[in-house]
Amino acid sequence: MFSRRSKFSLASAFFLASFLFLFIHTYRYGSPEKAGLGGLLSRPFGGEPKAPRPQGTKDKDDNGIPKKLWFKLGPKGLDDNTRAWSDSCIKANPTYKVSFMNDATADKWVEENFGKTHPDLVELYQALTVPIFKADILRYLFLFVEGGVYLDLDVSCDRPIEEWIPAQHKGKISVVAGWEFDVGWGDNFVRQFATWTIMAKPNLPHIWNVVHDIEKTMRDKVREKNLDSPANLTMALLGDVVDVTGPRRFTRSVLDNLERSGDKPADMTPYEKLLEPKLLGDLLIMPGWAFAASSNTYDESFPKPPPMVTHHYAGSWKNDKGGETL
Repeated sequence: MFSRRSKFSLASAFFLASFLFLFIHTYRYGSPEKAGLGGLLSRPFGGEPKAPRPQGTKDKDDNGIPKKLWFKLGPKGLDDNTRAWSDSCIKANPTYKVSFMNDATADKWVEENFGKTHPDLVELYQALTVPIFKADILRYLFLFVEGGVYLDLDVSCDRPIEEWIPAQHKGKISVVAGWEFDVGWGDNFVRQFATWTIMAKPNLPHIWNVVHDIEKTMRDKVREKNLDSPANLTMALLGDVVDVTGPRRFTRSVLDNLERSGDKPADMTPYEKLLEPKLLGDLLIMPGWAFAASSNTYDESFPKPPPMVTHHYAGSWKNDKGGETL
């Protein structure tokens, strides 16, 4: 039988060997967490440690997109419908901060965020008299500065934002946009992203390119027509809002920027008639059923999933003034 001394020596040797094993692995992997069970058990046999799955935080989701909902109020504020629709998005996403901006607070916000760095942009924005021009520009500025999710007031949320992005795409995305027209329109039409719902990280070149292109278009028109000020820009002078500041402008500018970065292929066919979200560079393109279910018609054989949001087409900007007035 072993003596007490022998038992003590064996225990000491075991303790010392265990300590050396942990010390060596801690040194090798750089931290106790990586050297311990978390690091070792995550490795395939003979391989490197697996990359950790992206984790959201209190203020950001798994992609680093801020948990913030943006809404822009018209002069009349909320009515029963817009209150119910916006409430559906707020209740579906209880961990998200919410910001409602009216005309006065939006003007102040633009001045505070761009007054020193881009005074010409502030001057242009504040001079505009057509509400929809300002509303379109504002959503892009919100997303560029702070990121988050912009939602028109006539949008209701059918599913929480955390369900929008498939697991295989998490950690790879900077902006999320959905086709407005994609399926059931034949072949001779122009695809565009819906702008009633956009999700983005802050400081994205894609979003800034949209702002830049709008500003250039407007300044070019002021010079072309020899106008005294951008205040004289009208819908009749600038043309279709959808092309100037809306969905087609957003689509062109974002895709142009992706092309410059080498992420947009010459042939976009693989990104058309989508049945599930698809990644293009760091842009996640949502299929038509996700953000614009009523605008897309699918074959009966396709079990169309529930939409992420529903657009109710209030169309408050579709009048001769280009927006809601008192």
